[in-house]
Amino acid sequence: MLNLNQILRFVSKYIFVSIIILTNLNALQIGDKAPNFTTKSTKGEINFYDWSGDNWVILFSHPADFTPVCTTELATLAKLQPAFKKRGVKVISLSADSAEDHLEWIPLINNYKEKIILKNSLGEIITYSNENTEVDFPLLADKDLKISTLYGMYHPKAEPSKGVFGDETKETIRSVFVIDPKKTIQTILIYPKNIGRNFNEIIRIIDALKISKKFKVSTPANWEYGNEVIVPSNIQDEDIQEKYNVKKFKSFELFRTIQQPITYIK
Repeated sequence: MLNLNQILRFVSKYIFVSIIILTNLNALQIGDKAPNFTTKSTKGEINFYDWSGDNWVILFSHPADFTPVCTTELATLAKLQPAFKKRGVKVISLSADSAEDHLEWIPLINNYKEKIILKNSLGEIITYSNENTEVDFPLLADKDLKISTLYGMYHPKAEPSKGVFGDETKETIRSVFVIDPKKTIQTILIYPKNIGRNFNEIIRIIDALKISKKFKVSTPANWEYGNEVIVPSNIQDEDIQEKYNVKKFKSFELFRTIQQPITYIK
């Protein structure tokens, strides 16, 4: 006969597994509304919708506190805060640990940050010498994996199955959600736990999304800020110059390109 504690543990495990299964069956997709949540953080209690306001937001998940890859990522994110601020983007991060653990971790992140040399996609060194690059964005607490499950950040089969300290642990993968001011998910990136993210690519995505949204254009493969963009196919050739204030355009068999319109950066 099972005692009461055994029954309760079985029921709790069944409910947790059921939530994971249902979440995976109804995984968030591009175009979905980002779910709201309220949780503790290094900046106090946060309601996601209230905190994000009318801004673009990038929500990052990290497997665990005090881990090597996560430390390098958060240090890089901290150093890139001026780049996101320049673009009107708020950043917020999550780890399946407590806010208290996050606060102990932050000094170590800041210490490592000083060793990072930032380079853009062309290999040019980026500096923000006059900007505050200490960790100044919220780190969300998610010990019970409620937010991780809500956003599909918890993948129980993701390798490696053990944490960096050799323990069996319930860790989130490295998810990235780019969310627009209307709380609509515009991009989802998913990395395995043992592979660090490319933050130049994340910034490139932000630039592409904002330019595309503002000017109703598309960006070609390997597009970088300042490169040519693709004009919608429903615009007539004779209307391109006036609509985009350009002197010329290039025509290919399947599409036309123009120089990127002047926008919010540089």
